[in-house]
Amino acid sequence: MTQLLFPATVIVDDRGEVEGVWEYTTTDPWAVTLHLGPVSWLFARDLLRDGLAAPAGTGDVQVTPDVGGDRDRVLVWLCLTNPAVKLSAARGTVTSLLDAAYALVPAGCEAGAVDWPAEWARLADGPATAA
Repeated sequence: MTQLLFPATVIVDDRGEVEGVWEYTTTDPWAVTLHLGPVSWLFARDLLRDGLAAPAGTGDVQVTPDVGGDRDRVLVWLCLTNPAVKLSAARGTVTSLLDAAYALVPAGCEAGAVDWPAEWARLADGPATAA
């Protein structure tokens, strides 16, 4: 397993900064995780990539460049709650993480990056270890 960690300073609902970590790991090459204290969010890496250039996502998670405010930021809307939560992250950090992730596992090669025997063994052990 290869893991990439990038520090994250995220503004939550325009109220203040929260320190965290962006994580990419080859055990789940389709996803990027944002850890903010005890809370973690899992995003499709393609959704984050697409959201850097134009609004992306139609469900509970939407990503868009911050065209109305700070162009050096990317906005992530979490619509799981009412009202939705708005996260503002440094565009450069997200871009650097994604560049490194796609260099490690290029688009379309994700399935080949997974250690399928290890993954099946982990899943067969039951939900207690399938975190």
